[in-house]
Amino acid sequence: MKFNKIIICLVVLCVAIPACAQMNGNRQTSEATIKGKKLTVNYGSPSLKGRDVFSLAPVGTVWRLGMNQPTTLETTGALKVAGKILEAGKYSLWAKKTGENSWTLAFHPQVPGWGDPPLKEGYAAELPLKMEKAGDAAEQLSISVVDMNGKAGIKIHWGTALLVGAFDVN
Repeated sequence: MKFNKIIICLVVLCVAIPACAQMNGNRQTSEATIKGKKLTVNYGSPSLKGRDVFSLAPVGTVWRLGMNQPTTLETTGALKVAGKILEAGKYSLWAKKTGENSWTLAFHPQVPGWGDPPLKEGYAAELPLKMEKAGDAAEQLSISVVDMNGKAGIKIHWGTALLVGAFDVN
């Protein structure tokens, strides 16, 4: 009887551990300290696998950026994004395709759970992004936040596409 319980526990663990690892696997972090305030972006980094995601997405697409758990930006200071003040805290990040070659980065005060549908309204701010062609191709999604002379620069690189924007740190 005890042997059967041990076998069942081992089977459950063998299934659960890889599933949890896959759900949270391939997480990346980008950090920058700007004007003494720390900004941290945490995201899943999927691979293209031959797709051209940016051009295939129809106008109106709301993409949660990354994979599995939502992409988040956590800040220890207030931000000014497209004229709106965002208090220190944690925000989920969403990319919205607003035109054939135009995107915005939307900041949402809620961080949904894994697999929840995209948050399509209630954004605290939306930052227009410039779409550029990268000099090199990135098989895996890369998101970086950097200090640009006191502003927070954000770059989303996947394939040969770059989505680039900047916002103020107060």
